[in-house]
Amino acid sequence: MPKISAPTVREHRQIVLARLIDAAEGILRTQGVAELTAGAVTAEAGIARNSIYRYVDSIGDLRGLVLARYLPRWMRAVDERLARIDDPRERVLEWVRANLEQASVNGHGWLMAVARSTRLEQGLRSDLDQAHQTQDFLKSGLSALGLADMPIRTELIRSVVDAGFRSLDAGHQLDDVTHWALVAVEAIIEASEVRGDRPQS
Repeated sequence: MPKISAPTVREHRQIVLARLIDAAEGILRTQGVAELTAGAVTAEAGIARNSIYRYVDSIGDLRGLVLARYLPRWMRAVDERLARIDDPRERVLEWVRANLEQASVNGHGWLMAVARSTRLEQGLRSDLDQAHQTQDFLKSGLSALGLADMPIRTELIRSVVDAGFRSLDAGHQLDDVTHWALVAVEAIIEASEVRGDRPQS
């Protein structure tokens, strides 16, 4: 029986798995998906290379476990922020703020690179799909403002947020990115109201 460093085998497994996930995350964040190998992970985690498959079936499983740390938490954080707000305009603006804040805390580009390279289990795939369903949220949010459904407007707002994600990944400050993203989104909403983009009765 292998030597364990915890009171029970189960606790030992949890500790070692957490070390493996930490190691995998560090490699994925700093070096990218291609550098995530069994050798690199076990060296970083400080365990024997042939031990890794006692804890995961594949390197793909490790990528999924790293994603599982972040996607559900990101979604919950955004949902909690929106749950406190009733005003339709402020809900759209808070959605922008909350997503940019989560990208600042967790990173965005590296997570999406991991997601693209990983065969996700159903629950996590659903989380990722839901996280990307901005079209539905923005459509309903703009409709609540009395604006007609115009896909170009929704796409422009989503593009503003995507540009914010890229700016954060490039090292720009959250306050600056959020300020200009909100300026752009508010301008889109105000221009639609001035233009009279109302649903046809």
